Amino acid sequence: MLDNDLPEIDWDKMTFSYQKTDRMYVAHCKQGGEWETGTMQDFGDISISPAAGVLNYGQGLFEGMKAQRADDGSIVLFRPERNAKRMQEGAKRLGIPPVPEEMFLDAVRQAVLENLRWVPPMGKGALYVRPLLMGSGAILGVAPAPSYRFLVYVSPVGPYFKGGMKPIALKISDEFHRAAPGGSGGVKAIGNYAPGMVPSKMAKEEGYAEIIYLDAVHHRYIEEVGAANFFCVKDGVVSTPELTGTILPGVTRASVLEIADELGYEVREEKVDVGYAMSADECFCAGTAAVISPIGSIRFGDKVYEFGDEVGPVTQKLYDELTAVQQRRIPDERGWTVSVE
Repeated sequence: MLDNDLPEIDWDKMTFSYQKTDRMYVAHCKQGGEWETGTMQDFGDISISPAAGVLNYGQGLFEGMKAQRADDGSIVLFRPERNAKRMQEGAKRLGIPPVPEEMFLDAVRQAVLENLRWVPPMGKGALYVRPLLMGSGAILGVAPAPSYRFLVYVSPVGPYFKGGMKPIALKISDEFHRAAPGGSGGVKAIGNYAPGMVPSKMAKEEGYAEIIYLDAVHHRYIEEVGAANFFCVKDGVVSTPELTGTILPGVTRASVLEIADELGYEVREEKVDVGYAMSADECFCAGTAAVISPIGSIRFGDKVYEFGDEVGPVTQKLYDELTAVQQRRIPDERGWTVSVE
């Protein structure tokens, strides 16, 4: 379909939710073999064996990235090579043949190009790109599947948190943990996300935007905010939980750290004690879906720690710089954006 054959969507009311689009990319590989050349096809259901490794043992990974309209009229991706490398690391952890970086980037580019009409106007949202890698072959024993499927589909999305750049209320879980040392918490495995649905749902029913997880060993160090990375700012120091294999090495996380350092802030990747975080000047979470979302309050046990009803100055500065780069409203001197056309 033509790019000017625009879908009937009220972009201003669009939420972060699924929307069927036109085309998707699909490729196949046998265990021990090479990936076949992928093809574009009409978006639709896929056929898979009930004994598929992904269905029985969760042998699957996914990525999340965005294509969006930039200030110069182009449609750009943000640091897609980092998503490609992260999926490769995850594939090694789960016994899946890694998708070559060049193939990954080409698949993403094709999926965006054949769904151009679904890219929202600048500032109205983005085209969320979902690469998916799974053990599609049938297997009964607990072992890597005999064959694999790599596909990429897209969906236009609005903001992850309703209300835009407004401080959100979060709750620290004293009952659930996201991951443990030695597990798969450091890769974007599909099995990491289902266990978080109930804690998240419970928090939202109590009026919170999302849950915060503590580490599974000491129960005192902050790890992640649902599906986003956590940051806090105290006395001009920007801190975030260090990568120890239990949290996701987010692309937005890495970008925020680089930007903060270049803007002159002291940056620390460390164990973030919950007491230290609760005494911070500002807190925020960051991720591809959320971008940067300021945290206005955090409930921990019987106490509620307030960080203010307004966006903190450091949070705002980091958000402004990051989004300006992503939309090419300032020169991309870091080479982070990639045009799809």
